[in-house]
Amino acid sequence: MIHNLRYFVPLALAGFIATTLAVAEPQLFETPRADGSTIHWTLDLPDGGKKSGLIVLAQGSGCLPAMQSRSMQQARASFGNLAALTVEQYGVTQSDTPTAEDNSDCPKAFRENQTVSQRVSDYQQVIESLRGASWWNGKLVLFGGSEGGLAMAILASEVSADAAVLVSTGGGVPFGEMVRESVPPEGWPTVDATFERARQNPESSEVWAGHSLRFWADIIDRRVADDMLRVDTSFLLLQGGGDVWGAPNVARATNDLFAQAGRCNLTYWEFPGYDHGMNDKNGNARLADVLTQANGWLAAQLNTDRNANCISG
Repeated sequence: MIHNLRYFVPLALAGFIATTLAVAEPQLFETPRADGSTIHWTLDLPDGGKKSGLIVLAQGSGCLPAMQSRSMQQARASFGNLAALTVEQYGVTQSDTPTAEDNSDCPKAFRENQTVSQRVSDYQQVIESLRGASWWNGKLVLFGGSEGGLAMAILASEVSADAAVLVSTGGGVPFGEMVRESVPPEGWPTVDATFERARQNPESSEVWAGHSLRFWADIIDRRVADDMLRVDTSFLLLQGGGDVWGAPNVARATNDLFAQAGRCNLTYWEFPGYDHGMNDKNGNARLADVLTQANGWLAAQLNTDRNANCISG
């Protein structure tokens, strides 16, 4: 792990080891959107009946239901002392069972409507409906990996989150630029042409690389570090040094932007050799170890005044 003073130095999600959860039976809910469709979400409360903080767990790309993702199961286990909220993507229910890696068997509604901005709106709507709940102590934590990390980075400023743990999110350059860097140079003309077509057709349901042009138009020119810099949320940015999907230099750029702005609410941890899914060079899963460290960081943040030592941007 690289570190320096304040900072400790992955767009597909990799699978991680599932863990048995010591929590009560999750509760399933439905909430209508303004367009008449339905948000499907799950609330998982810790055993014991005591008040707790709330952690929002955001899965990566694709239409796999949140808690069918082994990475989300691992994250839930790692933060088991908090109530956990998961929100399915547009058109997805908790019982769906997609298997195609290219999203070809995702619901039609997902392909036509899912964007990062839509995800953020859905999370915000559900979170606001929970304000004042008897089990919630008011503390709000966000957790997301890959595309889910992008959503949580943007959401932080919308819901006044206390802390956010972002895995393999990058953030320091526009998303489209990060995607472009993840493909060989001979593929750049196709990427550039597709992104321009998306900009010209921002409502199109045409699919490229598993996502609609609507999806790409929504996010390709957005640099989520700018969203992060607008809020005093305490951020922990976790990055694998061997990540080819979200190059480490993009995450380092986020760290640099915070330093240049004189901000102290970002902690950056980079793990040499780890890939997008936090597996080491030998293929060994290291996410559990990483999240154990993240849990220690989070405990310290939730017991500290987040405004005490930070300079506003």
